[in-house]
Amino acid sequence: MIAIGVETGGPEHKESAVRKALVTAMGVAMKVREKNYNDGSETWINPIFIVPGSLLNPDFEGYKLGHFSKKEKGLVVQIAVPRTVANGEHINSFIGSSLREAVRLAAAHFQSKKLSFSTLKAEKIILSIEAELS
Repeated sequence: MIAIGVETGGPEHKESAVRKALVTAMGVAMKVREKNYNDGSETWINPIFIVPGSLLNPDFEGYKLGHFSKKEKGLVVQIAVPRTVANGEHINSFIGSSLREAVRLAAAHFQSKKLSFSTLKAEKIILSIEAELS
């Protein structure tokens, strides 16, 4: 399961194309995933896209694993959005490929904790997001 988050680094992103696409992705994930995704019965991820801006920039490049909740079986995966994507280039393909990489990283993390993760359910959500964004 996937629950998407977005952090924008400045007010210039209020109406930006990247924010609009990410908000759309959030909405699709919310519609497609199971309603009880975070009740602790299954593992799930919370990819958080960090968009650079005039006030705040990610302090890393690529991906960074964040908080893991044993109780809820949830893992945060932070995604640093490159400035080119923040400026409007290749937004949709970046979202899809970033979510797939977040799933790959999370699946490895969960495996190390001896927990299963449904990459099939995650891929269904990603495909729905890509269809909505295209």
